Amino acid sequence: MKFFEVDGISKKVLSAIFILKIMAGLALWAIYTFYYTDRSTADIYKYFDDSQVLFNALKTNPADYLKMLTGIGNNTPAFDRYYSEMHYWARKVDSSIYNDSHTIIRFNALVRLFSFGYYNVHTVVICFLSLTGLTAIYKTFVTQLPDKKRELLFAVFLLPSVLFWGSGVLKEGLIFFALGLLIYYSNRLFSIKSIVICIAMALLLAFSKFYVWLAIFPGIVFLFWINKTSTKNTGLKFAAVMIIIVAIGLNIDSFTPIQNPLVTLSQKQFEFNQLAYGNLTDANHNPIPVAGSIIKIDTLQPTITSFLKNAPRALLNTTFRPYLSESRSPTMLLAALETFVIIMVMIICFSFIRPFKKIKWEYVLFCLSFVIIQFLIIGETTPVLGAAARYKTIALPFLVIAFLFILDKGKLLNYVPFLKKVFPQ
Repeated sequence: MKFFEVDGISKKVLSAIFILKIMAGLALWAIYTFYYTDRSTADIYKYFDDSQVLFNALKTNPADYLKMLTGIGNNTPAFDRYYSEMHYWARKVDSSIYNDSHTIIRFNALVRLFSFGYYNVHTVVICFLSLTGLTAIYKTFVTQLPDKKRELLFAVFLLPSVLFWGSGVLKEGLIFFALGLLIYYSNRLFSIKSIVICIAMALLLAFSKFYVWLAIFPGIVFLFWINKTSTKNTGLKFAAVMIIIVAIGLNIDSFTPIQNPLVTLSQKQFEFNQLAYGNLTDANHNPIPVAGSIIKIDTLQPTITSFLKNAPRALLNTTFRPYLSESRSPTMLLAALETFVIIMVMIICFSFIRPFKKIKWEYVLFCLSFVIIQFLIIGETTPVLGAAARYKTIALPFLVIAFLFILDKGKLLNYVPFLKKVFPQ
């Protein structure tokens, strides 16, 4: 496919990355099949198993299958006979927030058309979609970082969390797919094709993980404005976009039926606390145990004052934790090591920073706004370190990319010459 003709990555390397992602997906499958054996609580299985109920409707009533798959005309009592058999279609806690679990259940029900129920066919499909989105992210930034192609390859494709969580039959694969294509084509809004793809990917992203769409939207508007005008007054343009979008967002319930986002965040925190502290039951109606990596976070009230008061601690928790001393499982250790390495990369980039006038601040602000908004939302609502470490996977490539933009590679290689073998100029 022409799309995969990428500057700085040969077809062989990209194929090797695809195979590596499949191996990571198989590793995730093995861990949740042979080590964590409770299928009813494993994310890779619970939505996959629910999709069987939806898919079975195709044999008895194809119209019902299509309605549930598309979400058109499926919210009537007639469909309760299907939903009552699913364990994760409905939320454990009453909420007005859209249930994004529907998206991954529908994805699995669609893939079952040709997978015939073999789980790892779904693994290969999700790996391809994830690879497509990551390739789009790479292609977006490689033209702006022509001297850092290899570093960008590692930042986008090879971070351990991205490889691991982004290669399983989980929402992360769909999010990378939608996010990557949305960013790539939003910078190319010169055709009907680009506009249609952007609308479709924005909808998929919003229905897969709404807060990720919320986090990327201001950056896309800002970058579109910069590309259509110039880089003059970059800081003022960024501030204007953020102020206007935040002001509209905080008052959206005044002129639309959409719930205030602060109320939504407060509800999300309450739901996660219910789950983390063992106040819910699993699909078999057994009590869910208290989370092993639970941490204390301040109660979030649906007010801007409460959000801002909790923000510093929320940002610190998401950025710097889990610490190595908090690693009580292989996946937590992996996350802690990755966090440690990324912090070291940030320190190195600050130590060998480019002259301010040579930094492409529009891309730094684009990446950091996406990262900070996500990190704040995760930190404000998630009292479980293991969950937070997984959720921030989507933001990590952009965090590293932001620091690649400020790094003076020439200074670093002159100071540490042996790095030229790994990252040539």
